[in-house]
Amino acid sequence: MSEPLPIVATVQDRLAGLAKFTKYAGPVGYPLLYIFCLVLFAILTFPYGRLKERIVASFNAEQPPNGGQELQIDDMSGYWLTGVALKGVTLLRASADPGHPPSKIVIDEATARYSILSALVGDSSLSFSATAFGGEVSGSYDVSGKTKTIDLTLDTVDMSRITPITDALGVPVEGKLGGTIRLSIPEGKSIKASGAVALEAQDVSVGDGKAKIKGTLALPKVDVGPLSFAADVKEGVLRVTKFAAAGRDVDLQGDGRILLRDQAADSLVELQVRFRINDAYRNKSDITKSLFGTPGSNVPALFELADPKIKQSKRPDGFYGWGVRGVLSRLDFQPAPGGK
Repeated sequence: MSEPLPIVATVQDRLAGLAKFTKYAGPVGYPLLYIFCLVLFAILTFPYGRLKERIVASFNAEQPPNGGQELQIDDMSGYWLTGVALKGVTLLRASADPGHPPSKIVIDEATARYSILSALVGDSSLSFSATAFGGEVSGSYDVSGKTKTIDLTLDTVDMSRITPITDALGVPVEGKLGGTIRLSIPEGKSIKASGAVALEAQDVSVGDGKAKIKGTLALPKVDVGPLSFAADVKEGVLRVTKFAAAGRDVDLQGDGRILLRDQAADSLVELQVRFRINDAYRNKSDITKSLFGTPGSNVPALFELADPKIKQSKRPDGFYGWGVRGVLSRLDFQPAPGGK
């Protein structure tokens, strides 16, 4: 009997393979299809509205009666298979000054995604990204055993939209902020944290010629220039290794430490900050000459007369020295003319 033609043999092989596939397609394919449909409909019907309400209620219930924070979320929906998408996330904190509106942190949009692979080995990993403060914030939150790790990256964040900074200084602040924050927290306790902080801000300026310092003096725009902040974290203590700016109008220097606490707003601040107004800015206009004094003149500057503490902070080298103390949410500024 003659051998089948090559093309006939090929067809026979294909048909044999198809028969084997058909034999196992049902037992394997139907369960996979069922699982896919189950996951799909679970995502489509998941009660994200209730989850949002529970998250908000739980967070707000844990806050202290006075001075706590309030969380608000406009909308929550699914994101891929294991994540959520948030819109209009707002964190409010009551002002330390009676009669002042609460400080507000607003995140326009954010996504968070849980890693299934890490869960399979007993850990947890959450990656997130957000459009906030006119820029991008992204990072991860990992838990391995009893150690928590936070990795945060900031990109072109608009400092004018970070209200706690403006509230602390009392005048508008502009600039684009970027950098990284990395912390490892053994046993979930901030007093044992280690890591590093590296932040850089470009085109920083303070004041707009309208907002008044202490409600009395309108500060013309001051060019601070590039601003650098770096710190090492060890055993829960963040030690500032670099805090400086050398702009066209001002020189700024600082050092000190922050004692970290589980609630970031309760962290204890011990910083020394000093700045000097450059002659070019003091000679900029009649207003700046009046505010900060004409170089070489003995006429008292209005800036120093606005508050006795400002004159007390003046150092022989022309810098104004200040000590910054207190919890992060309620900072106290006191003159430190000796830089201590």
